Amino acid sequence: MFMRTVVKKISMLFLVATFLLIGGFATATQSFAADAIIPYSVIGTNEYNLPVNFDEPINLLLSYNLWQNTTDSWGPDGDDTSILLSVNKFARLFTIEGIDNWGFLWEAVLGYGGIGTESGDNLNGMIDPQVGFVAWTKPIPTWTACFEYWMYLPFGSNELTDNALSHAVTWMNNHQLFDGKVVVDWDLGYKIRGDQRKGGDRNELGNSLFTNWVVTYKHNPWINPSIHVDYETGEAGKSKDTGDTIASYDRLQVGIGNSMKITDRLLFDFWYSRGIAGRNTARSNAVYTRFIWSF
Repeated sequence: MFMRTVVKKISMLFLVATFLLIGGFATATQSFAADAIIPYSVIGTNEYNLPVNFDEPINLLLSYNLWQNTTDSWGPDGDDTSILLSVNKFARLFTIEGIDNWGFLWEAVLGYGGIGTESGDNLNGMIDPQVGFVAWTKPIPTWTACFEYWMYLPFGSNELTDNALSHAVTWMNNHQLFDGKVVVDWDLGYKIRGDQRKGGDRNELGNSLFTNWVVTYKHNPWINPSIHVDYETGEAGKSKDTGDTIASYDRLQVGIGNSMKITDRLLFDFWYSRGIAGRNTARSNAVYTRFIWSF
């Protein structure tokens, strides 16, 4: 019974992987990378509500799925594109003896992506694998503070790899308000993009700052409406061969969705997000789903 309770409490975290995972879709320039999703925009209800002082390590298997249809842009128009992403992640939670009120996890991600364009050019294959580490604590019972390091390994399929070793550091928080009826999850992160070698070109990719917010009203196991707000600002980059500038960009999107508990061991979330402001990037138009199996 204890293990089941712990798994239920922690299982909402692990969709945190996708937050940056679409960075693996960057091909030749940073502006193309900006056409993918905002880092960590897949967080949902109780994403960062993690337990402390649990007795045994816990294993989780998670599946994330995204479909995005891009038909317009903030800035110069490009080809209409459709992106389909399916990702699996394994995460292991544990404690360290002598370090009270803290929890830890390591995580690994493998996934498949497909990109289609109006010109008929299609790309598909394995995205860049990723690994991460998270530490968290509860300063007070209603607040969980998490700290994550994430690394992107440039070993995906030729069509989809970013061809750059990148890193991200993120501060993540969960607040339980009004006896848990209102839940607020939010994060603030910085992605450090390594130099890219793609198709004979060398690019210096700009870093980006991002934040994501989810506010949820908890009604019952099946109905928990949520509002999502995601923002990213990316620095300018440049071609290391020609010196040409790769444009900086900004984007803001909002969404609405629902979280539900199908069984004690199966959770399902879905939401729709739409871009409302931006610069030099595609306009978001995406449906997200999350499945979490605990075992």
